[in-house]
Amino acid sequence: MKNQKGITLVALVVTIVVLLILAGTSIAMLSGDTGILTNATKAKAANIEGEVTDAMKMAFNSAKMDDIAKSNTSTTYTRDIYPIANTISKELGGSGTAITSSSKNETVGKYKIECTTSDDTTRTGTIKLTYSDDTFKTGGKYNPIEMTVNVTATALTLDTYAMQTTN
Repeated sequence: MKNQKGITLVALVVTIVVLLILAGTSIAMLSGDTGILTNATKAKAANIEGEVTDAMKMAFNSAKMDDIAKSNTSTTYTRDIYPIANTISKELGGSGTAITSSSKNETVGKYKIECTTSDDTTRTGTIKLTYSDDTFKTGGKYNPIEMTVNVTATALTLDTYAMQTTN
């Protein structure tokens, strides 16, 4: 029996313990608050947030440039919330014609555009852009990205801008 070769019980136990330690370390690196999976989810949310933020800002800038061009080329130009909202809608992939005095809202994909007039005669007020996505769902509740455009008789401004912070 002296010439028998094989694995001893001690070597087997040591191997199993080493494998358990490696498995525990791997699981800890994958999950938890600083794990790879958590960081990947945060990175995805931050990426979507950046894309949405850029799209909203580009839509606003397009509407602002259109507004400036019209006001510079026409002495009778009157700022109107509905064409401005439609320009924003078109930039976000909408029809560009759906928002009127009777239909003040439009949904374009995951974007919602809402017009609130402060004065129906001058057709000024606010345009609220909201983006909702499952990525920003925390605690069973959506935390959308929002932007508000203020339309006055004299200017078109980005009044408020609230980004969704990702935890």
